[in-house]
Amino acid sequence: MSHGWHVGLVLRREDVAAVGLSRTLALGSFRYLEVGWGDGDFYPAPRGTLGLALRAAFRSRSSVLQVVGFDDEVAEMFPQAKILKVDLSPDGFAALTRYVEASYAVDAQGRPIVVAPASYGVGAFYLARGRYRLLDNSNTWAARALKVGGCPIDAEAVVTAGGVLHAVAPFARVVRPGVLLRAADPPAVRCEAPG
Repeated sequence: MSHGWHVGLVLRREDVAAVGLSRTLALGSFRYLEVGWGDGDFYPAPRGTLGLALRAAFRSRSSVLQVVGFDDEVAEMFPQAKILKVDLSPDGFAALTRYVEASYAVDAQGRPIVVAPASYGVGAFYLARGRYRLLDNSNTWAARALKVGGCPIDAEAVVTAGGVLHAVAPFARVVRPGVLLRAADPPAVRCEAPG
């Protein structure tokens, strides 16, 4: 799902619970979880500024995961977002979920570290692993998650949200199209089990 500059992953909570991993489920019993990764200063800021954007691109001090729980249908929760639905094999989904879980930085007891309330809905920003950079950003993080899940995407070739959407379109169903992203027939390509 694209928020404009940034892409996030929406996961069904029951699917995450079936994998047996717990960090992403800490929010409670919501139907869906949206997860995104980004710069530790820019992403949680109430209002992004040019200075924050430049520091994120070239001198990021930390990275964060935003995890938000919600019950509404995805298209209702995000009425302006471009949305694509990707089907993964059970093994692919488990691999993607492990990738998300491995992105959390944890304290000495193995607990995720909350750094700020979510920018909307019910959730939080958590300290994350990895270093945010211009060419290693929220969009490449999401593309890597899909690649780990078995999808045929060149994660290092996408930098922008639009780039991710266009790279994902051949193996996704377009739920809400955009100006340059048209609804199409069923996907021509499928994501395979990783391995």
